[in-house]
Amino acid sequence: MNSRIMLALVAMLAPVALSAQSNEDLQKQIQQLKVQLKAVEEKAAAVQEVDNRLVKAETKLAGMNISWGGDLRTRFDSTQEHFKPYNAFSGFGVSEVPWASYGYQAMNMGNGYSMLSKPVPAQDWSNSVQWSTRLRLNMGMTINEDAKIMGRLVMYKIHGGADVPTFNGSPNTISTSFTAGQTPATDALLVERASLVYHFNSVASILSIGRQNTSDGPPFEVREGSERNATPQALAVNATIDGIGWKFQLEKLGLPEGTLLGLCYGVGYESGFGGGGMVKTNTAVVGMNFTGFDGSANPAMQVGQNNIGPLKDTTVLGAMFDMPLLFQIGESVQSANLYLGYNRLGNMTDIPFGNTINFPIPGMPSTQYVTATANLGDMDQMTATWKHQIGDTFTYFVSGGYIKSHPNGQQSQYGAYINFPSAATPTNPYGTTQISGFGGLMGDPNNSHTATAYYVGMRYDPTPTIGLGVEFNHGSPRWFTYTPATGEYTDKLGARGDVWEGYVHYRFAKNAALRLGYIDYKYTTAMSGWQIGPSPMSGSWEDANDLSKNPLLQYSYPSTIKNFYASLEVKF
Repeated sequence: MNSRIMLALVAMLAPVALSAQSNEDLQKQIQQLKVQLKAVEEKAAAVQEVDNRLVKAETKLAGMNISWGGDLRTRFDSTQEHFKPYNAFSGFGVSEVPWASYGYQAMNMGNGYSMLSKPVPAQDWSNSVQWSTRLRLNMGMTINEDAKIMGRLVMYKIHGGADVPTFNGSPNTISTSFTAGQTPATDALLVERASLVYHFNSVASILSIGRQNTSDGPPFEVREGSERNATPQALAVNATIDGIGWKFQLEKLGLPEGTLLGLCYGVGYESGFGGGGMVKTNTAVVGMNFTGFDGSANPAMQVGQNNIGPLKDTTVLGAMFDMPLLFQIGESVQSANLYLGYNRLGNMTDIPFGNTINFPIPGMPSTQYVTATANLGDMDQMTATWKHQIGDTFTYFVSGGYIKSHPNGQQSQYGAYINFPSAATPTNPYGTTQISGFGGLMGDPNNSHTATAYYVGMRYDPTPTIGLGVEFNHGSPRWFTYTPATGEYTDKLGARGDVWEGYVHYRFAKNAALRLGYIDYKYTTAMSGWQIGPSPMSGSWEDANDLSKNPLLQYSYPSTIKNFYASLEVKF
């Protein structure tokens, strides 16, 4: 500002100096310019002061317009796991070698190869002390009377845990977009929710665009002793999903106040960005290969490459119906909610883009990036939940799920496998056939299958400070749902088997509570939580994955988990 004033002064003085007739006239004009300069400086200072006040006012207004809240949870877990005997898959070898003398069991596969495995005895494992901390920051900002922004940042960390979990056969040990904030990871704040919400009052509808509220949905609020936290039912989706949702309010149609019909569309894997590469098709190191490049048998194990792609986006198209009910039975005022949901999961992949440690690719570094290798097909998912609150002290719920797969014949290219020489084709010029791997959709790349699950529970609050709860869920042998974790030691709603949980929730101060609980997992079938699975070498898929029948497995899976936990929970 001062430099501009000086330039203006020089510009004004130049013609004055040229036309001045006397020193006296020049002095008078200089005095006049000084007076004008002082006036300009005073005006500039006044403008700057107004500007400073406006900045302070706008900053204060913006700060007042953003509302913050959240919760902090510190949890202690003590866990014991039991593993039944099983056969650990060890790869393939030449049949003429006496593998039994090396401690292997060998199954002749033909073409001079045998599949090798090693018996693993029953064993117990315990993690008697594990601490974790989870911080969630909720943010809301009102833009105008119709629009607002909603978000949630999460830090969830095991005390002393690695930033990237070690892959142990469970899908929640791969860091992906689905698991952001839902499973223990780093001490970074991750974006679990971030969406623009706009109310169209003229047509009684609500539009949401961004990272949706798709975690901790009904009936989880019963266990938490809180209000509903998300749109989809927990038995269907409890993960981080990006997309768009549109809800229509149906009161004008004569339905109870608060009744909603919603449609949503989301993307689970973007094939044109990142993991799939920048070309339509690609190759990647995904397992072991026992054939030479000329297609002939080679007894030496090689690190193998398989074709990846062309890949399509993995999408979800869903619909939901929510109806609240308020009624009276005798002198008791009661409330209930009916939730119905349907999702069409399209072009499902084997593994979304992420990273992991100790992924099963021999000869490669232990820390690896992984990506989808194939679209395996579509899946229908249907869920229904009934929640009923009797008075202020007792609430129960019943939730059920059903899935049906529509495979397309493709299999995951990951995992230990062997290629046998076979007739060459244009897409398989070396004439080899994949025998084993992570498999196809729901364990069968060619045939459709169904699976079911149910989830029931109750909570009794005898006093305003104490809540007692019991929950049970069961999943059939091929059950799958998008629930990488629900805040417990390991995911329970994706379990293939039975899970019991009991807890005491004690609110000892305002917005502060202590929770003591016990979860008992009894798994019947391997690969809980996976939408993929290898086809059996012989017999049925159910028998090949039955944990009580000494199955052949690439990874160990516990038959029982007994988990005691205690958590301190503070809301703010």
